[in-house]
Amino acid sequence: MKKIYGFFFLSLWFNSYFIQAQGVVNDYVLGTQELAIVPFDYLQDGNEQSLEDIEAGFFSSPYSVKSFIEEISYGKASIDGIVYPYRANQPPLYGTGYTNCYPLDEDIANQPDIDYSIIDGIILLVHSNTTGCSAGLSAYGKLPFTTADGFFEFRRSGFRVDFYFPYEFSGITNSTVAHEIIHSFGIPYHSNSYIKVNEEWFLQGYGNVFDIMGIRSEASHPCSLIKQQKGWLTDNEIENISTSGTYRIHALEKTLPGQVQSIVIDLPNDLDIQPNDNFIFSKLYLEYRGLTGFDARNNRNVVLSDGSLHTIQDPHGLLIVGADCFMNNDYCVPVIIDTHPEPLGGIGASYQPHEASDAPLNLGETYLVGNNSISIEVVNVVEGEYIDVNIDFNTLSVTENSGISELKIYPNPTSDFINIDSDENFSFGVKLYDMYGKLLSSHTRMNQINIGNFSEGVYLLEIIDWKSNQKRIEKIIRN
Repeated sequence: MKKIYGFFFLSLWFNSYFIQAQGVVNDYVLGTQELAIVPFDYLQDGNEQSLEDIEAGFFSSPYSVKSFIEEISYGKASIDGIVYPYRANQPPLYGTGYTNCYPLDEDIANQPDIDYSIIDGIILLVHSNTTGCSAGLSAYGKLPFTTADGFFEFRRSGFRVDFYFPYEFSGITNSTVAHEIIHSFGIPYHSNSYIKVNEEWFLQGYGNVFDIMGIRSEASHPCSLIKQQKGWLTDNEIENISTSGTYRIHALEKTLPGQVQSIVIDLPNDLDIQPNDNFIFSKLYLEYRGLTGFDARNNRNVVLSDGSLHTIQDPHGLLIVGADCFMNNDYCVPVIIDTHPEPLGGIGASYQPHEASDAPLNLGETYLVGNNSISIEVVNVVEGEYIDVNIDFNTLSVTENSGISELKIYPNPTSDFINIDSDENFSFGVKLYDMYGKLLSSHTRMNQINIGNFSEGVYLLEIIDWKSNQKRIEKIIRN
């Protein structure tokens, strides 16, 4: 069921004055995008970043924004352009919001040394002491400008940042610049996450730690949904599946034409993880990060709420990204699902978005898709290369002649023990999940399971007949 939306989603709020038509989201960005890099110096104090460093940060450094764009697009897109001299003696910044932080459009379009007819975008770099300004802002696609040379459309981005060499934490000379340039390519949203806060699912804005459009602390490549929207991943690299089987997903960072780098599941039933918010998933995107190139990290430690450091021991796993295709009529919005929603390190991260640092589903783990008869299990990982997943669309099916159908499961509801009785002698396994697919316990041929230590609520009990490979799932109420 589609929800009623009373507001535009949270990840856009601070860029509201840059919003325009949203049809650009699915417009491909291919080829070289020509940029005019125009720095404005309102202080003239000698502390502005040099033009040489600006050029290196955008274009010529091995870790430049250009290098990043080329890697994430598999060479299908790039940026190039001219770094112009600093502008001085310009009309002053004034007012509130945008006009207090960046030059006005009439000033942007009135720079006599810029050939507006050849550019795809203009980048404003502002050196001033104005407070209350964001580090970067972008239009979502091309805007109309009337210049001395005529009427043109080009993208507009503004920054109040410096470049870092050789790179900052993301592996890029400046990830804010990279983030905003992808906004300018027509991506009006951020990559968010579902984490648990006080045992309740919570939509964390900006919370995908594996995505340049999120907080990018664990990886920087945009998720496969964004790459599809921009034409960088095609139908040759994305496989839509609807039948059970074992599937191989190659590392998202590598240039592998014709190899599957993302699997898409069109869900038979909508997945509504948190009924109290506006997100409903109709699709799941499955991807594997090889953690190479710009996704590499020297440090995978997360500060916990008690000040201690927690090391992410196994970052190589399956990322499950829900796609909300209801909120907007012409495009989908990604949200990564934390498959380990318990507090990070048993304590919780000091910075809440970092709770998703252990989001990947690891080897041997299974995720049950809520409101669907689908299970996803990681069965093999070759680090840096690919991951194999078993996807079962018939998790709830039980054949009439399978001994598993004769099992007696009681009491239900229960406050402590679940009994599993059968008149037949056969081998079976038992797994207990929460309602969102998180594996809580696993047992072999156990006839009694204690759930007394779990909180009240609904759980899923999965029983597997090892001989027939049939599965049975029962909803168990802990009261």
